[in-house]
Amino acid sequence: MGVLTDYFTAPSDPAAAAALDGLLDLTPAAHEADREMHRHTPETASRPRLQIAANGTPVLFARGVDPVVMLGFLEAVLTGRTYERVRDDPRQGSLVAGGDGGTVLTVTDTLRDALAARDASALERDGYAWAAARRADGPHDVEDDEAAVRFAMVLSELATGAAARGEHLYCRVIGTERSRT
Repeated sequence: MGVLTDYFTAPSDPAAAAALDGLLDLTPAAHEADREMHRHTPETASRPRLQIAANGTPVLFARGVDPVVMLGFLEAVLTGRTYERVRDDPRQGSLVAGGDGGTVLTVTDTLRDALAARDASALERDGYAWAAARRADGPHDVEDDEAAVRFAMVLSELATGAAARGEHLYCRVIGTERSRT
């Protein structure tokens, strides 16, 4: 079984916990647009992209981008901190909520701010460095270097909006047997 990782923004941990109760539901029109995209351009449809949930929350839907280990390595690349120092941050992968709908974990404000501060060319370079760091650590979920860069770019877009609004980044992790209703 794989996992789906939905990255999103919220003003607080209690607000983020609502992600397990439908906070990230897409509108029927968004579901239909997704189905159409999968029919006509499945490669594009499977790429990470920002979508807006029914309540207006921006969401990055991704498959299997681990919010603890993988984003820990990304943060290390972006900030120059060691992975061990990143891992010691109390907001790195901290549990906000858990239940039948999956779990909601925190993403550090340090990563949010580092992503928001990067320009596109620096982020592209850092995305490749992130992919190389993950390869050196062993098997990983990012399919290839380009996929790592695409994910980092879209996560940066999400982080930029969160930083501008004074919000935090979170990740909802759910099993693939559960649908994204």
